[in-house]
Amino acid sequence: MQRVSQRAPLHAVAGLDAAGYLAVADRLQRRLEPLWDARLGRYEPGPGATDTEVNADLLLVHSVAALQGHDGPTRADARARSIARFLVSPAVWTDRPPLGADPQVTGPGWVAMPGRPNRHLVFDVEAIDGLVHAYLARDVLRLDGRTVARIRDEIHRVATSSDWRWPALRLNQINWYCAVLAADAVVNANTSALAGGMGRYVARFLAGAAPQGAKAGNLGPGLRFHYLPDRGLRTRSNVDSAEYANIVLGFSRYYGLARDSGMAAPAQLDLLHEWVRRVLAGYWTHSGYLNWDTGLGFSRWHQRKKSALSQLALIGVASSPELQPTAAWGAWAKWMLDRGLTGYVAQVEREHGIPAALAYGVNVVPQSRANAYLAAARYESNAARALEAGIGRRSAIRPPALYSFDPDTGRLAVTTAAYNTAIVPVNQRAIPYGGIDIARLFDARQDVAANIGGSGAASFGLTARVGGRVALRTQYGDRGFNAGATPLRLTRAPRGAGVSGTDTSRRAYAGPFTDLRASGEVHDHGIRATTHYRFTPGWIEARWTLRAATDVDPVTTFPSWGSRAHVVATLRDGRIVTLGAGTRPLASVRSLHIVSEHSGYQVLPLARPAGALIRLVTPAPQPADPHPGPTVEIVLATGRTASFAARIIIDAPPA
Repeated sequence: MQRVSQRAPLHAVAGLDAAGYLAVADRLQRRLEPLWDARLGRYEPGPGATDTEVNADLLLVHSVAALQGHDGPTRADARARSIARFLVSPAVWTDRPPLGADPQVTGPGWVAMPGRPNRHLVFDVEAIDGLVHAYLARDVLRLDGRTVARIRDEIHRVATSSDWRWPALRLNQINWYCAVLAADAVVNANTSALAGGMGRYVARFLAGAAPQGAKAGNLGPGLRFHYLPDRGLRTRSNVDSAEYANIVLGFSRYYGLARDSGMAAPAQLDLLHEWVRRVLAGYWTHSGYLNWDTGLGFSRWHQRKKSALSQLALIGVASSPELQPTAAWGAWAKWMLDRGLTGYVAQVEREHGIPAALAYGVNVVPQSRANAYLAAARYESNAARALEAGIGRRSAIRPPALYSFDPDTGRLAVTTAAYNTAIVPVNQRAIPYGGIDIARLFDARQDVAANIGGSGAASFGLTARVGGRVALRTQYGDRGFNAGATPLRLTRAPRGAGVSGTDTSRRAYAGPFTDLRASGEVHDHGIRATTHYRFTPGWIEARWTLRAATDVDPVTTFPSWGSRAHVVATLRDGRIVTLGAGTRPLASVRSLHIVSEHSGYQVLPLARPAGALIRLVTPAPQPADPHPGPTVEIVLATGRTASFAARIIIDAPPA
C-alpha cells in the first residue's frame, strides 16, 4: 500500500488529494488526543452523551489510516482494536432499549454512552459506520475473531429488526435506513437486501415530494425541504432545513454500492438531479459552510456537529456521477467539501483548540463541550470518508456564482467566490430574522462581513418612523406562511424569473448566474416600501423606495459585527476619517468602509438624496445576531417619498 507522510501539505484552495485528506485528519487528531483515556481504552469526551458517536467516528479514522498504510497521528491500531471491542460490548450495545429510551427505537442497537438510556437512529448509524470500517481493516488492525463476529452479528440484527427493515421510516429520513442496509451488505454480503431496500426508499422519497391533501410532502415548489412531511405547510419546522435536507441526501454515499448490487436507476432520476441542484446551490457556500436557515430554529442553527453531519451529502454527490446533474456539479461538491474541511481546520488553528459547539456566538439553546468534540470527530472522519470514497482522485472546481429560489416562501440564497447571503421573506417564526432585504452577509472565508441575522438596527433594510415610532420595516423579523403569496420575485435569473408562489412544478430554480435580480414589497400603516436587489459575482446593489400617505422619517441601515468593529469614511475631498458620534452630510462622503471583527465591506452610494445624513447607532445584541458592532444609518429627509441606492462590495480575505 502507498504510505502517506504525516507531513503532507494541507491545500486550502486546490482540491484535496489523499495526502490532503489525511493531513486534515492528522491536524484534528492532534487536537483530540487529550480525550484518549488509556484506562478506559476509549476516547472520553465528557458529559454530553456523545461517547458512542465520538469513538465510532475516530474508529473510522483509525481504520482508514490503517488501510492506507498511513504513518501519521491518525494511525492507531491498538486504539482501534480497543474501541471496536467497546462498541460491540454491553457497555453501549443493547438487545433492547433500556427504560427511558426514545420510543422511536424498540429493538437492538446502541445507546449514547455507558449508563445512559439515550437511543436515537443516529447513534446506531454512527456506531455502525465506525464498525464497518474496522471490519474492512480487520486484517491490518489484527482484530480478534470474537470482535469481528460481533460486528457482523450486531449489524445484521439491527438491519433486520422491525426498527430498520422495510417499510420502517422516521419522517422522510431515508438516509439512516440506506446506511444500515449498506453496512449489512458490506459485512454480511446481504447485497440483495441493499439493492431492493434502497431502491424502495429512494422511490418512496421521490414519490412523496409533492403535497398530498393537507400534508406538505417532502419538497416545496422550489424543492425546499420539509422536515415534517405529514404536517401542513404552515408548520414552523417546514419552512426549510438546510441541515436535514443534506442529512437525508447523505443516502448518496451508498448509491454506487446499491447500483453495483443490482438496484435499478430511480424512475424519477430527473427529479433527483433537480434536488441535488437545489441542495448544492441553496444550502452550501463557496466556503464550504451551510447557507443556513432552518425551521428547527435555535435547536439546530449553527450547531457545528450538524454542519459536519451535513457534509455527508457532499461526499455522496462528489462520489456518485449518476446523481450529478452534470459532471461539473460533482466537482463543485468536492470543492465545497474540501473548503469546509480546511475551513474548520483553520478555525481550530485560529482558536488554538476545538471551537465551541455553536458557531458565531449563537447560544440560545446551549450545547455541551462534548458536542464540540463530536463536531471535530465528525469533521475528522469526513476527511477519512472522502479518502475512502476515492474523492481524493477526483477534480475539485471552484463553483461559479450560484443561487436558489423558492417561490412560495421567497427565500433567495446566493453564494459567490466573494460572498454569501440570503433573503428570507418568510421564516414561519422559527428564527427571529427575515424580510425582503438580505438577512446576513459573510465573506469568502465565511467570516462575518456584516451580520448573521437579526432585525431592526442590527440588519440591512429600510425603517420608516411616524412620530418617533416604527411604522414599517423591510427587515421585519417574524412572518408566517401565506399559501399562494409571492413574497419575493425574481426579475432576472437563468431559472425562475417571474415565477409566482402558486408554482407547483417541483423544479429547482437554482444554478449558476452572472446577473441576478429580485424585488419585494411590504405595506404597513399606509406606507409602501420596495426593495430591489442585484447580485453579481463580485458585488451587490440594493435600492429602496418608499411612498406614504403622510410624512415619515425613513432610514436605511448597514450593520457591522464584533466588538472591534468601526466605520471609516472616504470624503469627497479625499480625506479618510473614522466616524464617531454626531452626523455627517451624505453629500460629503464618497464611500463608507464597514470594518467588522474579521472582515467588512464597502458601501458606495449610487445617489445622495438632498438632506440625507450619516450617523452611527449601536444595536443591542439579539439572539440571532449576538455580537453586533455599530450600524451606519443613512437618515433620509422627512417626507412622503424617499429612495436610496448603494453598491456593497465585500472585503477580500487576506491571502
